[in-house]
Amino acid sequence: MPKKSSSVFLSYARSDRKLVQRIGKHLREAGLEVWDPDESILPGSNWPAELQAGLDSAGALVVFISPEAMESRSVSYEIEYALVARHLRGRLIPVTIKPTKDAPWILNSLPSVRYEGPSKTGKQIVHLLSQP
Repeated sequence: MPKKSSSVFLSYARSDRKLVQRIGKHLREAGLEVWDPDESILPGSNWPAELQAGLDSAGALVVFISPEAMESRSVSYEIEYALVARHLRGRLIPVTIKPTKDAPWILNSLPSVRYEGPSKTGKQIVHLLSQP
């Protein structure tokens, strides 16, 4: 179980949604509160305000790396936010689901996970979140 907050924000490209949501299911089963923009923001809501609230309340941010994610303005914004937000210091976890050379270089310096199926990837994320 993570030692800081159990709230985890998932950042990903829409094209990776099904895969990420399967991993999110495993994170929930491990006792984590998962904040997924596609599930947490209702139609008609103020998307930017809700997204900001989700980021502000997160105890960690898991960014799923793929070529499509690296083209997403939302994913770029969420990475930038996590890199400068004091409450997320040391709590940004990159998960490579499809290798790409377009990922920001700074992510290479962080503890990361390589996708190996929803269950194993979920367990690796939980393990990293349990670290001090």
